[in-house]
Amino acid sequence: MGHLVRHPKLGARPMVRAGTAALRDDRGVSAVEFALIAPMLVLSLLAMTDLGLAISERMTIGHILRAGAQGATHDIGVSAIDRILRTTAAQNMTLATAGTQGDDATLALDVGTLCNCAEEPDVAVACSTTCDGGTPTQIFYVLSAQKTYAGLLLPRFSQSKSIQVQVR
Repeated sequence: MGHLVRHPKLGARPMVRAGTAALRDDRGVSAVEFALIAPMLVLSLLAMTDLGLAISERMTIGHILRAGAQGATHDIGVSAIDRILRTTAAQNMTLATAGTQGDDATLALDVGTLCNCAEEPDVAVACSTTCDGGTPTQIFYVLSAQKTYAGLLLPRFSQSKSIQVQVR
């Protein structure tokens, strides 16, 4: 018993049967499929996380500028608005210190004023200028922020945003 006897008419059929049985065996197929798909899943998860962090950072920059714009509507002055921006940013991000280059992970903030006449809104004039018809100039606060996003998979890119608020 246990000996394989070759029948002259059957030839190597028992060997063929053993080979086809091995091909029908599907044990381990799911492990191989997972090994092929897992790197793509991990890469897509990292990419989505990276994109989510970039969007969150952009929303935080917008929040910081809106806090400064709220102060600008009350015409409290450039230094007070700058203080509001920096206080709000300090709670949420790393700030670039004045006078230093800073690295890409820092947020650069700027507050300025812009004046123009209603007749020519694209032309900046001195705020003490009297416009045509004796009307005073329109005064705006311009608040801007810039930060370079350095993600895990996304290439480095600059996120900059600005808000212009008219003083009434």
